[in-house]
Amino acid sequence: MKEFAIYTGLRAALFAVCFAVLWFALHSWLTIFPLLLVALIISSILSIFVLRAARDRLAGKIDTRAHTISQRLEQARTAEDDD
Repeated sequence: MKEFAIYTGLRAALFAVCFAVLWFALHSWLTIFPLLLVALIISSILSIFVLRAARDRLAGKIDTRAHTISQRLEQARTAEDDD
């Protein structure tokens, strides 16, 4: 799934940017583990707003695929009932 790879890559890139900014700003005050946690929290919150379009495309693709699979299952069930 191309959309999943794009969304995951964008999430990872957003996390990396948040971590880099925090590292340069706070590395003398905090160790790496708290910086990672803070970067994770900040990137998670930012992704809600920044990655909305990519998430909507992914959700649309998943919905389309689920609908197609449901139709195929219903067709197979109907064909089985006819036999």
